[in-house]
Amino acid sequence: MEYNFKEYNKVIPHPVYAWMGWISILNPSKEAFEKLKPLIQEAYDLSLEKFNKK
Repeated sequence: MEYNFKEYNKVIPHPVYAWMGWISILNPSKEAFEKLKPLIQEAYDLSLEKFNKK
């Protein structure tokens, strides 16, 4: 992948777990973190849904 994994405050594929759909952000600003909160909640809700089906 052609990403700078040392760049701050930018959403990029996770350097190890990108194949699982994970993302990463180094040292996010408050604004960036606020934008990510809905995505974090969605990921949590999907995980909880999958867990409860078992």
